[in-house]
Amino acid sequence: MNAADSIGAPLLTRLIAAVARPPTDAHSFRRDARERAFAKLVRVRLAIAPLLSAVALTFVFFEPVLWRRRVLLAVIVVLLAVSTVEFVRFRRRGIGALVVPLNLVVMAAGQLAMIASSGGLFSPVIPAVVLMSLVAAVMVDRLALVLTVGLLELPAVWAMAWIHAHGWPVETLIPELFGGASAIERGPAPWIAACLYSAMMFIAPRIGIYMRSVFEQLFDEAVGERDRALAMHAEQSRALTALSAELAHELKNPLASVKGLAALVAKTAEGKPAERLGVLRREVDRMQEILEELLNFSRPLVPLSMEDVDLVELARDVARLHEASSAERGVAIEVEADAPARLRCDPRKVRQVLINLVQNALDASPRGERVQLGVRSGRGVALVRVVDRGPGLDPEVAERVFEPGVTTKPTGSGLGLVVARGLARQHGGELLLAARDGGGTVAELTLPREAP
Repeated sequence: MNAADSIGAPLLTRLIAAVARPPTDAHSFRRDARERAFAKLVRVRLAIAPLLSAVALTFVFFEPVLWRRRVLLAVIVVLLAVSTVEFVRFRRRGIGALVVPLNLVVMAAGQLAMIASSGGLFSPVIPAVVLMSLVAAVMVDRLALVLTVGLLELPAVWAMAWIHAHGWPVETLIPELFGGASAIERGPAPWIAACLYSAMMFIAPRIGIYMRSVFEQLFDEAVGERDRALAMHAEQSRALTALSAELAHELKNPLASVKGLAALVAKTAEGKPAERLGVLRREVDRMQEILEELLNFSRPLVPLSMEDVDLVELARDVARLHEASSAERGVAIEVEADAPARLRCDPRKVRQVLINLVQNALDASPRGERVQLGVRSGRGVALVRVVDRGPGLDPEVAERVFEPGVTTKPTGSGLGLVVARGLARQHGGELLLAARDGGGTVAELTLPREAP
């Protein structure tokens, strides 16, 4: 079935084809960007989790204090489980409103437990608390930020400083693997460290909030610019559509006059002039078909006139309509149906879709082959498959078969399939094209039994 390539496609039909996508608001744009950033963080954390777990397990193996070993093992198991579950859920359902805040709170709690059991304020991993504050400011709103930093991380830092200074409820937070408790733990060092980390946790969220505001401003500007371009594009599309409809309408009457005069002259012409007039009339017919397709494309879809229809009988009517042209081409048309396929639709528009598909199949079919119309009824839908045994779809243009102005036919306008799909979707159905096993093309029209 010939259906797509921009060979000689008129520039006007390509221009009027553009339909602007509905603009996306800035909030949705920012949300999508945060989802993508969060997805990358999830993947990175899942990738480095085994390495961090291996380091922590090595520490557990050499650490003799039982409570440290238990805490570290529990943190490893919980963080690995949370990371895995989170990754699977994100792949299946996307990101929810509470996923990021809850995730950051859980990860901050696990991080603090790991810090407390690996040296407290003197742990080699405590700088990660500052990084967590920065990430929280970028990824979550202010309420979640206050919960993560103000009610969890800051109190934990000062609690660890108090434990370092007083040795209660555990004698020391510094593991024996690092040399055990030292004089520095009972001096002013824990309080100095707590003040230092508190200052950094106060500054880091402000930096994160500033970074987030810059990103959001860039997003808003990009969305605004895109929306302005789409609005201008849509206005130009409407103007070109109106212009194309006016031109097509104005050209139909002169062409009809040319065709009538050519028919009158042909009655008295003989020999070569008669042949030339025959070519002229065929070209006028082709121009009229192109103008009719252009009008169908440019005019709005009129409301459906619904009736109860047997799709099998409708397919047979279309086959009978093409008996003469199929016989001239030496191509047979077969209608295959096991049972009636009744549905509620606009028969005139569905017939127009089938005529377009059958005509394309006949044009693509070599002499001696056949075109099959298979009709069947499924659960809630009716299906028509138009199958030809022609050269099939070119892989380079297979994805563009429904673009206006795209055709492989030397005399095609590239609008027939666009109009056909529009009529199918107006019914709540769909029109698809695919390659046939063994060569050829399959056009599949799906319609709901009860139209919307």
